Amino acid sequence: MNFEETRKVVEAAIQAREHRHLNDVELTILRGSWEGLTYDEMAKGSLYEANYLKGDAGYRFWKLLSEVLGELVSKRNFRGVVERSQFTYKDATPTQSVNLASDFYYVERPPIESLCQEEILIPGALLRIKAPPKMGKTELMSRLINYATNQGYRGVDLKLRLAEETDFESLDKFLQWFCSSITQMLEIKLDNKVNELWDQQLGNSKLKCMAYFEDYLLVDEDKSSLVLGLDDLDRVYQYPKIAGEFLGLLRTWHEKAKTRPIWERLRLILVHTKEYALLDINQSPFNAGIAIELPEFSLEQVKELAKRHKLNWDTSQVDQLMDMVGGHPYLVQEALKQITRWGMTLEELLETAPTEAGIYGDLLQEHLWNLQQNRQKYPKLNAALEQVITANDPVKLEPGLALKLDELGLVKWQDNGVKSRYKLYRLYFQERLKDIQ
Repeated sequence: MNFEETRKVVEAAIQAREHRHLNDVELTILRGSWEGLTYDEMAKGSLYEANYLKGDAGYRFWKLLSEVLGELVSKRNFRGVVERSQFTYKDATPTQSVNLASDFYYVERPPIESLCQEEILIPGALLRIKAPPKMGKTELMSRLINYATNQGYRGVDLKLRLAEETDFESLDKFLQWFCSSITQMLEIKLDNKVNELWDQQLGNSKLKCMAYFEDYLLVDEDKSSLVLGLDDLDRVYQYPKIAGEFLGLLRTWHEKAKTRPIWERLRLILVHTKEYALLDINQSPFNAGIAIELPEFSLEQVKELAKRHKLNWDTSQVDQLMDMVGGHPYLVQEALKQITRWGMTLEELLETAPTEAGIYGDLLQEHLWNLQQNRQKYPKLNAALEQVITANDPVKLEPGLALKLDELGLVKWQDNGVKSRYKLYRLYFQERLKDIQ
């Protein structure tokens, strides 16, 4: 098995059990382990420290794989276990993440789904889906691609976190990876012509990329459109020399659909947590097309989700849960899953929720780790968060600090200030910030 086949099996197993995709740190560990790297070597090519990869993150990942694959899995034996499991998940593909199990957990947020479905049927469409982490962006994109393929379109769900550090060495190398990945995922009856075109075509890398789309990717005997979903678009922002050129290229393609029929066949779905600010307004894809910002679940939607879990909750019980975690899809679903699977009461869950011993322990530690990673660039970030979580009313912070805390998913805007996004985070950080000041 190659790495892509291994990733598909692991992702399908986690999707079936946890109803989510691999996160960044899990993908880092999986890829590094598959390549035979030590944790120190993995850390050099990632955003994570070796101790974190080897310690908490590694322990949780191998424990999760052991649970979803039904065997004890470690860094040494995971290849063999995955190979034995490949037939269970042999039909898993990047565009097949929508299944009956996820339907059980997925709650529609009208009119978002119908609006998005209508939009991607429009020639040259550009759809932008924005929300904080774990709000359901990827799931919505997967469903839209699934919908498009059922309409006879071709669909690709490209996760930009799959690109390696070396793929970002230059714009030329990144665009070659980009074209090659789409070709592979389309599974078209066409040899990968990227190297051949890059050697023979005149012009810079952007022109070569456009030519590849026009000569190969957008050419189909049935003239079917290509719905291209780009997940984790924020990954590109870490490389400013590439980000501006690549995002500008996406905007150019959207504009070309107005004058060149072949580009009408490309429908773009961009999934991100924030916009990239360092772009000329006329080159940015973030002021074109249709923007969708995912809201949290409403009280009625949480009640409906509880009902699907066979919990006969009244409004008071739903209110108690939402007082702690709001209507955040992931946090709500984790609570309901814990209660129905393990018989925990709502009272027991809420008591331990804002601690590392509770069901959100891994997520809270991840938030803490992300906060610490940003301390060097934002020295006042901890103090700003402490100011927010100890205040009863929204706090006006320096714009950069407020935007960063919002990006991390820890605060939300109200009036001209910010407040703690959830009681869960406020209670947790009231205790933990004392340890890292």
